Amino acid sequence: MNKILDLRFVIGLFFSVVALLLIGYSFTTDSVAAKNINRWCGITFIIFGVSMIILSFVKDADDELLEE
Repeated sequence: MNKILDLRFVIGLFFSVVALLLIGYSFTTDSVAAKNINRWCGITFIIFGVSMIILSFVKDADDELLEE
């Protein structure tokens, strides 16, 4: 339950879902420009989303101080 309350996890999950939608849509559209834009934005969003999810699992020094 604590991961749902962590803002980094929620932001990472949101960007990852949007990235998967963009990448999936890039394979179904006919326009070449839309394919390129959606793929590059999807790749950027997935990198950002996964990095936010990884950061939510990494313990910070501040988190350890608050737990004591």
